[in-house]
Amino acid sequence: MGGNDAKALESYITELITLNQENEEKIEELEGHINTLYEKQRYNFQKIGLNKYDAFQEMGGNLSFALALLDENNNGFLINSVHNIQSSYCYAKEIKN
Repeated sequence: MGGNDAKALESYITELITLNQENEEKIEELEGHINTLYEKQRYNFQKIGLNKYDAFQEMGGNLSFALALLDENNNGFLINSVHNIQSSYCYAKEIKN
């Protein structure tokens, strides 16, 4: 207590209670922001797969590939690029669930 009188101690406790209430309000606000970010994150691509392959026996180097990008609910798309000696083709397909 360091020689402080009761009034100084009472004002100190009142200040601590006020700070505690302000912190509780800030924590509730931050929890709201976290929940908003979580909801937005559900629709970001979270599952990513890349597979390189040789589409034709005469080609070397695995120049063809398939790329899948999916969100939390397994929605997204697949890109498939097929490469051969004369040309290259690219296909896209939507994926739902």
